[in-house]
Amino acid sequence: MEGQNISISGSGRVSGGEYGQVRISGSGKVDGDVTAQEIRVSGSGRFQGEVKAKEITVSGAGKFTARVEADVLVTSGSCGIDGDAEVKELRSSGAQRIGGSFRGHYVRVSGVLHVARDLETDVFTSSGRFEIGGLLSADRVEVKLVGDSRAREIGGENIDIRASSGLSFGFSLARGFRFGLGIGTLTVGEIEGDRVHLEATTADVVRGKTVHIGPGCRVGRVEYTESLEVHPEAEVGERIKR
Repeated sequence: MEGQNISISGSGRVSGGEYGQVRISGSGKVDGDVTAQEIRVSGSGRFQGEVKAKEITVSGAGKFTARVEADVLVTSGSCGIDGDAEVKELRSSGAQRIGGSFRGHYVRVSGVLHVARDLETDVFTSSGRFEIGGLLSADRVEVKLVGDSRAREIGGENIDIRASSGLSFGFSLARGFRFGLGIGTLTVGEIEGDRVHLEATTADVVRGKTVHIGPGCRVGRVEYTESLEVHPEAEVGERIKR
C-alpha cells in the first residue's frame, strides 16, 4: 500500500519511510531510507539514506548520500549521488554526478554527466559532456561532442562519435550555466566495438571489425578484423589487421 504524501515548501526535515509522493520546493532533508512512487525536487533537497522510487525529477538541487534505484531519473538542475545508481532511464540536461557506478537501460545526456566508476547501459546517447572514470559499456553509443569528454574505456557493438560545432548552452557543477562554443573532443584510453566510427577522438587503442577513423582523431594503434578507413586529417600510429 502506498504511504502518505509529503511536501516541503519552506524549510523542513522528515524521517525516511514509505511514501506516495515526496515534493520539495523549499529546502528539505529526508533522514533515513526512502521508498516512494514519485520524488520531485524543485528547490534544495537532501536525502540521507538509500532511495527507491518509480520516478525522480530534479529541477533544483538534489543531493543523495547513498544508493539510488529508480525506473526514471530526470535532471535539469544539479543532482549528486554519492553511491551507486541503478536507473532504467536517465535523462540529464543539467549536471548529474554519480560517485559510484551506474547501471541502466537508456541514458541520454544533453548537459553534463560525471560517473566516478563504470557506466553500463543498453543505449548511451550524448549531445552534452561526460566524464566516465571507468568503463562506458553499451550496445549502442551515439555521441555528438559538445565540449570535452573523457572515459577510461568504451565498449559496445555500435560506437558512433561525431564532432559537433556551434553555440552551446551548458551546465557545470562548479561554474553553473554558461554559453560557449560547442567544439568538443573525446579522450579515451581504449575503444572496442564491432562497428566503430570516430571523429575528434584521442585514443591509445581502437579495436573493431569495421573501423572508421575520421578527422581530428589521434590514435596510437588500430586493430581491426574486416575493414579500416582513415581520414587524411587523422593521425594513426600502428595499423594491425587480425
